Amino acid sequence: MIKFILRYFPLFHAICLLANAKQLPEQVVAQAAARIDYLLNEDLLRANLKPNTRVDDSTFLRRAYLGIVGRIPSEAEVAGFLDDTTAKKREALIEKLVESPGFDSHLFNWAADLLRVQTRQEQFGLGWHVWLRKSLAEDKPWDSLVNEMLASTGHCTTNPAVGYILRDRNMQLDNFSNTMQVFLGRQIGCAQCHDHPFEDWSQHEYYQMAAFGGGIEYRSPEAKETVKKAVTEIATTHKEGVSDSPPVIPQDKKAGRADPQVVQQKREKEKLARKLGNQFRPLFKELDKNAILDEPNLKLRLPADYKYKDAKPSEVVAPETLFGPKVVNIAPSDRRESFAAWVVSRENPFFTKTIVNRLWLRTFGQALLGSSVDDLKDDSTSFHPEVVKFLETTMKGANYDLRQFLRILYRTQLFQRECLTEEPAMGEPLAFRGPLLTRMSAEQLYDSFLVLNQGEIKDTASSTLAESWEAYGKQVSGLLNAPSHDLVILAESAKQGEQLQRDAQSDLRAAQKSLADATTPEARQKAQADLQDARTRFQDARAQADPLRNKQPEKNRARDKGMGLLRASEQPAPFNPGSLVREFGGSDRQTPSSGNTQATIPQALALLNNPKTDILDGKRSHLAKALFKLDSPEARIDHLFLTLFAQHPTAQEKQRYLSAAANEITLRDLTSAMLISNRFIFIP
Repeated sequence: MIKFILRYFPLFHAICLLANAKQLPEQVVAQAAARIDYLLNEDLLRANLKPNTRVDDSTFLRRAYLGIVGRIPSEAEVAGFLDDTTAKKREALIEKLVESPGFDSHLFNWAADLLRVQTRQEQFGLGWHVWLRKSLAEDKPWDSLVNEMLASTGHCTTNPAVGYILRDRNMQLDNFSNTMQVFLGRQIGCAQCHDHPFEDWSQHEYYQMAAFGGGIEYRSPEAKETVKKAVTEIATTHKEGVSDSPPVIPQDKKAGRADPQVVQQKREKEKLARKLGNQFRPLFKELDKNAILDEPNLKLRLPADYKYKDAKPSEVVAPETLFGPKVVNIAPSDRRESFAAWVVSRENPFFTKTIVNRLWLRTFGQALLGSSVDDLKDDSTSFHPEVVKFLETTMKGANYDLRQFLRILYRTQLFQRECLTEEPAMGEPLAFRGPLLTRMSAEQLYDSFLVLNQGEIKDTASSTLAESWEAYGKQVSGLLNAPSHDLVILAESAKQGEQLQRDAQSDLRAAQKSLADATTPEARQKAQADLQDARTRFQDARAQADPLRNKQPEKNRARDKGMGLLRASEQPAPFNPGSLVREFGGSDRQTPSSGNTQATIPQALALLNNPKTDILDGKRSHLAKALFKLDSPEARIDHLFLTLFAQHPTAQEKQRYLSAAANEITLRDLTSAMLISNRFIFIP
């Protein structure tokens, strides 16, 4: 009976999943996971391979926490799970973690790296960060989320999804290449400059696809209207102006000329309008830089040096899709909306396949289809082709709800099997007998150190970034709705701020030179004071010069000794060069999914010597306080193993490390050694 259900489950599961339920019924999740395992095992059986054995509770616990919520479990969470004797405690733990705020935090880190979100990038970066974080936490379907970003228009404060397009402002072709890679798994960037050397993509075809975004402009109609309104109001009420009503210019019937007095009034009014426009424009320059709209009259052209015979240089290119559902002859005003709909279409042969492949890689450490999730081809192969098909059906059935899809993957037996011990063959499809052994990501390591520092953490999202973004939105709204006379005052203040900024820059350079030339303690002290004063004046002048300057909430971020108390997902990204996160491969957000887990010698040195990773220093961390309360070396060893490895030490391990746990100095050395061990760094 079970075999019958598994064999014919696709029809049953499609009916259940398409019910549009917010959360899939537990029975459907369990059956979908069982179907995946069944198909995997059928493929292994045909290849005379056996699935790996099931991991023990300790290994499963650590894998579940790191894989689902992105951090190690606390000692209380470890004890609670290991002491639980119920038969389905693993399933219960998965359900608990998938619905927890920690899941949202971990998923955001993955998505923000994929999309190259930079929180500090001008005004829009913070809004895009906050919007993406909120969208994922609210389970916005992946196809809807992608559609919103690709078709977005307006200013970032009213539509933060425009951050995706603004991320590559004035680099439309690069944005298009990234879109094809991120959402469709297609590497076609080479065709931007010439016919693709390895794929059947010509440069002309590349431009046909990119032409869907040919009308993008970076400007704010709201800002333009505000300036126009203010200029009109001031010009018509100016002391030297004319009446509020438009002037009627009488014609001299004999000479055929306009009345000279009226002409002069008109010229003065136009001159004043130009002066005011130039005066106001700097106030709104940031609004234009952080907004997009579609201009139907703009069209993409081939490069001036186009060298192929199928078209002429600088020729206008009409938008046309080249695979999947055919989209052609689109009205200029509908180009981007049509393209976005085509990308996320269920009929697109690569959209569903790509997100399925990315989430499989994220969960099990290796792509299910093809050699790379970023380079899918029409003939990409998999060791488990039926699993690929089933997962595509599952994703569509779950209406692209990433939480529910991942919930199914976590409930598979594959998620509970021993890791593969051998390195996968380069370019060969992998037979999934178990997950691939992977190292913690930089964000997982960072968040795990938070657990060691704090003990219990709630994983809840911080409101700091959202509050900063809300405050900025109010600033923009205030400027757009400010009375005309207030704009005049702001414009004059901004002009003064620019001059003060230039003066402060000169003082900064002078103070820096004085500090470098100082030969006595008194001279150095004076130069440092001058330098600090110049920096303060520069920051104040900068704020005055740009009333919409978005002040990042650095001062509001709670901090402990050397470690931020907020999870990585709640910090502005990317982390600064030299930080623990960047040292361990944290993404610089320059290319999609650029975070890496490659081992380096500086990483080992950072764990050994960096004050941020010395958990026992000063006895301030939660782990330090707990360890030094214990008098027994045996108890200390047991506590260390439970906290760092989520398991009890063996009798041999207790005996081996007993003397090291006897005093504070050697206990600190033992803890450091455990922290830099593969046993801690890797996900079992």
